[in-house]
Amino acid sequence: LYDMLWNGFLLLVALFALYEIALFVHAEVTLGEVLHVVFLGFLTLIRVIVLILLASMVWVPIGVWIGLRPRLAHRAQPIIQFLAAFPANLFFPIVVSAIVVLKLNPQIWLSPLMILGTQWYILFNVIAGTLALPTDYQYVAGNFGVRNWLWWRRLILPAIFPAYVTGAVTASGGSWNASIVAEIAKWGNTTLQATGIGAYIAEMTARGDFPRIALGITVLSLYVLLINRLLWRRLYHLAEERLRLD
Repeated sequence: LYDMLWNGFLLLVALFALYEIALFVHAEVTLGEVLHVVFLGFLTLIRVIVLILLASMVWVPIGVWIGLRPRLAHRAQPIIQFLAAFPANLFFPIVVSAIVVLKLNPQIWLSPLMILGTQWYILFNVIAGTLALPTDYQYVAGNFGVRNWLWWRRLILPAIFPAYVTGAVTASGGSWNASIVAEIAKWGNTTLQATGIGAYIAEMTARGDFPRIALGITVLSLYVLLINRLLWRRLYHLAEERLRLD
């Protein structure tokens, strides 16, 4: 009962906040621009999804390989934590220079900056999930000759999936936040910009346009909330109910 009352209270507060934001934004922004910002959010969403998938394809196998070697894993984890805390924007000048020199498309090559600092959460959590796998299960799988894709499907993926989802959620949220500084990258007199809601928020912030800043942040927050409810929450439920080792 208390949870229902608390959730109802939070819902009312959220609806009131959205109503106040709508009134504040409506005085300066047309419906057409609102729809345009929603479209910009969709473009950033595509970037986030693609980046999470690519990072997962790279770091899940590496994380499992490291996690199956406990001595190596315990040495690697502090390094990974340092990389996760390292300010990724220090690499922005290198990336901007490379894009300009090689004449690359900023719409594509600015995107990795969004996940440069957050990808390590996937690796760190996959290593932790692999370390938690009981050695007895590994011995049984080896004795029965479980290898290749069957080994991944029946042993490793169920074991690491809850930890992977935790890392992916963190990486996804960090990527949304990083889009504000990654979709517009500056170095000296050179400014590169990709189309997305992060660039929109950064541009409106530079102008001091508070109604449009509020619009951009609200749309970004709604996208994050929607993805958390429709995707990550369901994956957590899947991890609890089906993809686990009993």
